[in-house]
Amino acid sequence: MVKRRILFHQTHFLRGGIETSLISLLRALDRSKFEIGLTITYPTEALDTLYRAQIPKDVAIHVLAPEGWLSYFRQKKTQGKLGLLGKIYEEGLLPLVRRAIVSRRFRKLAAGYDAVVDYDMSLSRITGRLPIPMLGYSHFSVAHLPSQNPRKLRKLRAQARDHYDRVVLLNDTMLQDIRALIPQESNKFVRLYNSIDLERIRELGHTGSAPLAEPYMVSVGRLQESQKDFSTLLRAFALLVKDGLTEKLAIVGEGKSRAELETLAAELGIAERVVFAGFQANPYVWMQHARLMVFSSKMEGLPNVLLEAMALGQLVVSTDCPVGPREILAEGKAGLLVPVGDAPALAQAMRQGLHDEATRTALLSYAATHIEQMGFGPTTAAFADCIATVIKERS
Repeated sequence: MVKRRILFHQTHFLRGGIETSLISLLRALDRSKFEIGLTITYPTEALDTLYRAQIPKDVAIHVLAPEGWLSYFRQKKTQGKLGLLGKIYEEGLLPLVRRAIVSRRFRKLAAGYDAVVDYDMSLSRITGRLPIPMLGYSHFSVAHLPSQNPRKLRKLRAQARDHYDRVVLLNDTMLQDIRALIPQESNKFVRLYNSIDLERIRELGHTGSAPLAEPYMVSVGRLQESQKDFSTLLRAFALLVKDGLTEKLAIVGEGKSRAELETLAAELGIAERVVFAGFQANPYVWMQHARLMVFSSKMEGLPNVLLEAMALGQLVVSTDCPVGPREILAEGKAGLLVPVGDAPALAQAMRQGLHDEATRTALLSYAATHIEQMGFGPTTAAFADCIATVIKERS
């Protein structure tokens, strides 16, 4: 069997679910079928201190813009620390020069591969259409684009038409939505679930003792209220505390909204009951020992944390946001779903998840079976089939 050389690309590595899902896929792919490379546009602290050690050793890693003059101000922008002069340099003077350099370096590397997987769909504006097949991954819901961002929808259509041989969506709802919105390119869109290493997650979940002495519920995610909805979670938790709840709430994650959320917890009178644990290299220990996993978000694609919680045997309460949670939780058969932004409904579901043993037993039993289809086998086989198809179409 001839090995296919596949080059993955990601703009940068921050501390989030997209990075985790990419590494899971890199680990899962059959090395008898694939030889793998990875390009990353910008270096980051998270790449060097956290993710390099997690990327398989046989994956060749190439940073395309390692020089400080190309990447320093981009990193400051990502951190929200870009001053006026830095903004002029980063957004006004540098983009065209940097794009030309990155494009040249990437094209030189890609010439040695059979296909490219653009994991954040950033290459189309840098390299244009390549002489080899290219897959793009779209990680978020598109249903809101016609009313909220029609320009982005037009861009996505152009990308599918002109640059990508296939665009990967992460769940069936996303696939149905995009085919309805862009019917002219419907054959370009496919659904591939994220790869989840169930055994590794379970192993990491049992590598330490409970991080808190008191019983607690846990929520894991980036503290960024433009997408997540920890504020509704805090309001729901405050309602439960008022009714006599004894458990604490642990929030695992870091982000721009942390100070805002800490202030809200203080205003609600629950600051002493909420643990802001920050970023944790191993969040699975926190999830494993919690009494309940709560996920509150405004929009998603395929939130890995729900799959990870199910792999650990945790009962999940989630907002029914577009899109992902409903499909992952099997229409509510594998976890409790509540409306987005509804603190009383979320509080009621959390109460039910903690204390209704019949509900807990039924949901956990269904989830234990349901999660197995998200394992490596079916997902990586579908990926391999997709790669084989686009290579054949281009040959």
